[in-house]
Amino acid sequence: MKDKTQTEGFVLKHYSIISDIIYFIKYFKKYEPLVLLLCSLEIILSAVVPLAGIYLPKIAVDLVVNGASIQKAASVLIPFTLLIMAVYTLRTAAASGKYNYYNSQRDHFIALLFLKSLKVPYKYTESGEIKKVYWKAYDSLCSGDWSALSRIVTGTTGIAVNILCFVLYSTVIGTLDIWLLIVLDILAFANYALNLCQIHYEETFRDAMADSNKKYYCVLNSMGHTKGAKDIRIFGMNNWLVQLRDKVIEMQRQINQKIFHRKSLFEKAGFVLSTARDTGAYAFLLYQALNGVIDIGEFVLYFGAITGFSGFITSIMNSLAELRAAANSTDYLRAYMELPEEDTSSGNRHISELKFPVKIDFKNVSFAYQDASEATEENTNETNNTEKPAGKKQVFRHLDLSINAGEKIALVGVNGAGKTTLVKLLCGMYNPDEGEILVNGIDRNEFPKEELYMLFSAVFQEQLILPFTLGENIAMDKPDNIDNQKAWDAISKAGLKEFFEEKDINLKKYMTKNIMEDGIELSGGQQQRLLLARALYKDAPVLVLDEPTAALDPVAESEIYNNYNKYSEGKTALFISHRLASTRFSDRIIMLEDGRVVEEGSHSELMALNGKYAEMFHIQSNYYEKGEIA
Repeated sequence: MKDKTQTEGFVLKHYSIISDIIYFIKYFKKYEPLVLLLCSLEIILSAVVPLAGIYLPKIAVDLVVNGASIQKAASVLIPFTLLIMAVYTLRTAAASGKYNYYNSQRDHFIALLFLKSLKVPYKYTESGEIKKVYWKAYDSLCSGDWSALSRIVTGTTGIAVNILCFVLYSTVIGTLDIWLLIVLDILAFANYALNLCQIHYEETFRDAMADSNKKYYCVLNSMGHTKGAKDIRIFGMNNWLVQLRDKVIEMQRQINQKIFHRKSLFEKAGFVLSTARDTGAYAFLLYQALNGVIDIGEFVLYFGAITGFSGFITSIMNSLAELRAAANSTDYLRAYMELPEEDTSSGNRHISELKFPVKIDFKNVSFAYQDASEATEENTNETNNTEKPAGKKQVFRHLDLSINAGEKIALVGVNGAGKTTLVKLLCGMYNPDEGEILVNGIDRNEFPKEELYMLFSAVFQEQLILPFTLGENIAMDKPDNIDNQKAWDAISKAGLKEFFEEKDINLKKYMTKNIMEDGIELSGGQQQRLLLARALYKDAPVLVLDEPTAALDPVAESEIYNNYNKYSEGKTALFISHRLASTRFSDRIIMLEDGRVVEEGSHSELMALNGKYAEMFHIQSNYYEKGEIA
C-alpha cells in the first residue's frame, strides 16, 4: 500500500500496482484458477513464438550457405515451421480461453460487490462518501474490456510476456557482445524513463480532467434528461446549457493541448534516442559481419534480436500504463470490499424468549451522524457547535422514551426533528453513541441482529419495488415460500385487491417494466399501499409506518387511518406523519424538536395544552378550512 487520502471522514487507500496484481491473483485462485493457468501458458508461449521467429531465418540462411539439398532443407524447415504454428495456435487458444473466463468473472465480482453492500453496517449505505466509492467500484467492473479486472489481467499478462521476451532477447544479444547488451539496456531504460516522465506528467492533470469530465457529463445529462425537458423549454435554458457545455469543452481542450505538447516533446526525444540506439547497434553488427566475427546466419539472428529488443520496451510501457489506469479504479473496488462487515449472528438472547407485544425503552440515548451527508432527512441547525468534528450532525442528546407494550404511538415534528433517525435506531439500523435501547427490559444488543430485524414490519419513506413478481414483492421471499392466501389478505387490507382483480393481476405477474415489458407500473399511492401490504404480510410484533400516506389522496388516506387500529391490533406500533389529523388514531402522541421530546399525550390533551402541537394542528387545519390548498 502506497499512501492514503482522507476525504469527508472516509480514508481511501491507494495501492501499488504489485499489490493490485497480487490481490487479483488471490481472487482468481479462489474463484477461477483456470484463468491463472491459461495466463501462465499464454505468457510462456507468447515468449517462445518471437524467439523461434528470429531463429527460423538463421536456420534457413545456414542451410542455403552450407548448400543443403531441398529435401534436407524441407526436413528441417517444415517441422520447425509446423512447431511454431502449433505453439502460436496453442497460445491463441490460451488467450481466447483466458479472455472468456476472466470476463465471466466480472459479473461474479459485481455480485460479490452487491452482496458486500448487504453485509456492511447500514450507516455506510447512507454515507455520501461511501456511496460514491460503491458506485465507482461498480463502474470499474462495468466497462467491458476497459474494466479494472480486465485491464489488470491483460496488463499483467502483457508486461510479463514482454519482460520475459526482453530477458530472452538480451541473452541472445549477450552471446555476441556483453558491452553491446549493456549499452542497449542503458539506452532502453533511458527510453523507459522518458515514457515514465510522460505518464507522471499526464497524472498531474488527472484531477482536473476528472473534474471537467464530471461537469461535462452533468451538463450533458441535464440537456438530455427527459424530466428536465419541460423546465429547459419554459425557462429558456438552452443557450445557457450550451454555453456551459462549450466552457467545459474548452477546459478539456486546454488540458489535452498541454498534455499533447509535452507528449510530443517526450516522443521526439524518445525517437532520437531509439534511432541512435538502433543505428549504433546495426553499425556494430555490420562491422562484426564484415570482419568475419559472425557469419551470415548469425547476422540475421542478431539483427532480428536487436530489432525486436526495442519493441519490448515500448510494450512494457504500454502494459504499465494500462496497469496504472486500472489501479485508479481498483482503489475504489478494494476499498469497498475491505469495509468491515456487520455482525448479524452474535448474541446470547433470542426473540423467542420475548412476550408479545413488546415494550421498547430508549434510555439516555445520544446519537450523531459522523458524516453529515448521512443525515439526509434531518436538517443541520445543530451543526454550529464548533466543538464537533467537521461534518458531524448531532441528532439526539440523552433521549429517554418509552413505548409501552401494544401501544400505538404517533411521532410528529417538523423536518429535521429526528423522527426518521429514531425509527432507524429503533429498528437496529444504527446503534446509539451513548445509552441503550431495551426490548422488554433487555438490551437489544443481546439479540442477534438477524433476529432483531424479525421484530419489525416497516413501511419506510423510500419505496423499494423490485422487478420480481407481485408475490415475491409482498413476501420478499422466493416463490416456493409464499403463502398465497396470506399475501392476498395483506393486499386486501392494504386496499389493492379490487384494483388487482380489475386488472387481472395475479401473484405471478411481474412488477415494473425493468425486466418484463408487460410488468405492472403502480402510481405513487399504489406503491405505498403495496409497501403496506408487505409490512402486513410479515406480521411482525412491531409495526413501523414512516409517512405511509404521503402519496395518497385524502379519501385513501382516510381509509388507511380508519383501518389503522385493525392493522396494529395486538402489536406495538409507531406511526410517523406530517399530517396531524392522523394522530387522533394513536394512543399517545410524541412531538420531537431538535432531537428532544417537547410534548407528549393524547390529541385532546395536547390541544388543551395549547403548545407547539396545537399550533401546528391549527396551521394545518386552517389551510383546509380556508380552502388554501386543493
